[in-house]
Amino acid sequence: MIRESCKSVFRQSLPSMSDVIRIRACLAVVQDGRILLVPHYDTDVGPVQWVIPGGRVGFGERLEEAALREFQEETGLQAQVVGLLDVSEVVLPERPWHSITVTFSGHITGGALAPEAGHRYGQKTPR
Repeated sequence: MIRESCKSVFRQSLPSMSDVIRIRACLAVVQDGRILLVPHYDTDVGPVQWVIPGGRVGFGERLEEAALREFQEETGLQAQVVGLLDVSEVVLPERPWHSITVTFSGHITGGALAPEAGHRYGQKTPR
């Protein structure tokens, strides 16, 4: 049986949403002088924001694996990581929000360009 005082300490040690650092991995592919981007809808910047394909890194997932998985999910294309391109961080204590984005460069190795399947906003066609 846990005493009330212990429950209080335990609750205080659990992370709240403000304690979470979001880690994203992205893959930038430039081909023929053009970069492949995907739309994100209803962001804090406006109704649509075009971004480098990428997303959340799962627990135990390597950064490069997450970047390749997200790239394939969002574009329908397979790719290969060439190298590290950028690491960026956004800290907005007033929201609260803290994210770190690791962006790799890469090139396409196969697949066919297609929108992300089953997305809550419908077809998110990469361009």
